Amino acid sequence: MTDKPVLCLIHGHGVDASIWDGLYAELSSDVQIVKPDLSTLTNHDTIEAYAEYVYSLLQTAQVERVVLIGHSMGGYIALAIAENHPEIIQGFGLFHSTAFADDEARKQKRQAAIEQLEQQGSQPFIETVIPAMFADENQERMAETIKALITKGSQLPAAALKAGVIAMKGRPDRTHVLKDTSLPVLIIAGRHDKLVPFEKSEELFQMPGNIQTAVLEKAGHLGMLEEPEVTANAIRRFLIKIMAV
Repeated sequence: MTDKPVLCLIHGHGVDASIWDGLYAELSSDVQIVKPDLSTLTNHDTIEAYAEYVYSLLQTAQVERVVLIGHSMGGYIALAIAENHPEIIQGFGLFHSTAFADDEARKQKRQAAIEQLEQQGSQPFIETVIPAMFADENQERMAETIKALITKGSQLPAAALKAGVIAMKGRPDRTHVLKDTSLPVLIIAGRHDKLVPFEKSEELFQMPGNIQTAVLEKAGHLGMLEEPEVTANAIRRFLIKIMAV
């Protein structure tokens, strides 16, 4: 590895590591970026298993200290790494993500998604999920981007998508990680996020600890595409804060 700080970007469910490509261009001059791709893994059905996979990749790359930014499911993974391997972390961020476990209504939706993936495969699931990740006001403007994400996501193995849903459904509440950590934390929320409601993110904003927040006023659940400059600036400010310590 270089002497630059290491930033590990963990993508969410239904997309792959290429979701970070725009941010990579914005931030790679400042940091060494690691973008693990978890999108085709079929044998990990707990968030802890994904977390250990990412941790093992960092160990193999001889990364001694890292800043984690996790998008959606990637945020759940980042929280698990922060809980189980805090010694390697300089700070971590939840990007359109949460520390709360699923409530019963959400778990029922996850179960329906599991059954849909088993019965119909990847495409119908992706065709529903991807458009819902964008704010309503961005649907028309970003129609080609949405179409491209649906095409790519539909090619992901149904077994991998199913494993991810099972992992998310079964994850524990990790609000204690935010409350107990002394590490810097970044929380980026989309004002129009349909998957992680903004009100739930506001609850996390109020947690005790060293929390830095950013609100993407024109974004849903994919701020790195919907508001790339604002997202990059939020992460850059977070990195500057960490490196100044």
